[in-house]
Amino acid sequence: MVRTVTAPPTDRSMWRRLLRSVHPDAGGDHDLFIWTDALREHVAGDGIDLAAQEVRRDPPRHHTTGERVDYTPAFDRVGSFGDLTRAAVMYADEVGAPYDRLLRMLRDCYEVSEGDVRLHRQQNQGATYRQLAAIGHRVRMSKPERVRWYRIAESIPLAQRHAGHIHSKLQERGAA
Repeated sequence: MVRTVTAPPTDRSMWRRLLRSVHPDAGGDHDLFIWTDALREHVAGDGIDLAAQEVRRDPPRHHTTGERVDYTPAFDRVGSFGDLTRAAVMYADEVGAPYDRLLRMLRDCYEVSEGDVRLHRQQNQGATYRQLAAIGHRVRMSKPERVRWYRIAESIPLAQRHAGHIHSKLQERGAA
């Protein structure tokens, strides 16, 4: 009996196979694809991680799926959701690319009354880190860029409605 020996697959080809199997176009799950790609980026890396070179006093926070941006200080700074949205759009001039484009998408995100229960609830709670990650992946942010995106969202703070509005705009435009 002749036995053939094949070379073991490379890490890169294994990651490619895994990503291909969970890709939504191949019948996979979108959230699982994003998570798997983030895991690949964390484990295998895609270059020099600039954030790792920075000196930090505190370790970076890791957020679970259900965690949200702290939204309690939102209305201490401004009087309404509309005012907060306008402040976020004005902040776009200070943050630079690629964040400025995302924040400017909020220009037509208007405050709703309590009659629209779902949107009213979303404009009164912080964006989830899962939403922010989906936006970051949609516009192909690197890991350090996504971390900065989270910090920007925390500093404004962005509501769940803001993040949903940005994500909808990206889907409409087919942004990549």
